[in-house]
Amino acid sequence: MRFDTVLIDVDDTLFDFRKSSFEALVKAFAEIGITFTEEDMPKYEAFNNQMWKSYELGEIEKDFIYAERFRRYFASIGLDADPVAINRRYLLELAEGRNFMPHCKELLQALHGKYLVVVVTNGDTYAQERRIERSGMAQYFDYVFISEQLGTKKPEKDFYDKVFAQIGESRRKTALMVGDSLSSDMQGGRNAGIPTCFYGTRENADERCDYVIEDLLDLLPILEGN
Repeated sequence: MRFDTVLIDVDDTLFDFRKSSFEALVKAFAEIGITFTEEDMPKYEAFNNQMWKSYELGEIEKDFIYAERFRRYFASIGLDADPVAINRRYLLELAEGRNFMPHCKELLQALHGKYLVVVVTNGDTYAQERRIERSGMAQYFDYVFISEQLGTKKPEKDFYDKVFAQIGESRRKTALMVGDSLSSDMQGGRNAGIPTCFYGTRENADERCDYVIEDLLDLLPILEGN
């Protein structure tokens, strides 16, 4: 068996983060009497994604992202609202999200007991822990590593060094990094010196992706060496 350890991302790999995020935004904005629609989502996502990329590159601290993304979004639509309060409500609602990517549960059931399943995420600690706890999927995870708790982040080599220090350095030789982000997951795998599996389309993949899957269940034959 080539692989016995699966390092896997959470947001938009196992959990449908976009759907949960949209639902949380709708509820958070409703608190201040604003209707947030699907048409509003791309503009918010542009600010949010830009800031997370800056965080991955080490340009900003994570704490700066949370209220600032809303401040920039509010400024772009001319809304006078408290970004700190909205962010707080958003994270509380996001923590309740229980939306999954297709075949998430089937994949985790197939991996359970056969592979060491290690969650690696840059997400908010409270939201991620709460979502995992309420998802019913926690039983399938052998370890959960969140960037805030490690004091470092994907894609930094230090993040993975700390992960392998806890799960066993020898597992680096038999580990596969699975995720949907080129800049975080695929680059992270490269920095860690382990093979990578991109969950997305071949058109969006690049040289950092050793494998590409468009369905989570397609991971199984890769792990089995087929």
